[in-house]
Amino acid sequence: MIDGLLRLIGLGGPEAEGRQLARDARAVIEMIHGQHAAESLRKIAATAKRHIAEVHERGLDEPKFYKRGVEHLTDLNRAARNRRDNISWSGITLAVIYVKAEMIGDFGKPALNAIEGYFDEWAHADGDADVSSTSDGMPSGRIGGSSEA
Repeated sequence: MIDGLLRLIGLGGPEAEGRQLARDARAVIEMIHGQHAAESLRKIAATAKRHIAEVHERGLDEPKFYKRGVEHLTDLNRAARNRRDNISWSGITLAVIYVKAEMIGDFGKPALNAIEGYFDEWAHADGDADVSSTSDGMPSGRIGGSSEA
């Protein structure tokens, strides 16, 4: 009900959510650059990519099926935060933002671009042992691309 009222006066909906996701993506990326060394930045990128790939696989590469994946990531994020595992927390947070941005389509492009820029900066993370078993299905570059299945 509140969402409907906010949209009615122009304060809600996917456009507003897209702007918020873009702000969140930039804030998280700035935070992790300020708090982590290069090795941690690679692990964060690898963690995020792995979780995004898992949501894509479970959701059949169809954004309309990603809601359950976001819920699962949110649970994992909470557990990482409780363990004070900042690397996992940061990677999962980026994955949640990325998947939510995919779900809202074109309005999510700024958030996707920010996160993909971070991935491009740390592209060599694909070689990390942490993701070697799960990255074989990942395309290089854009994560949200077309399915090859």
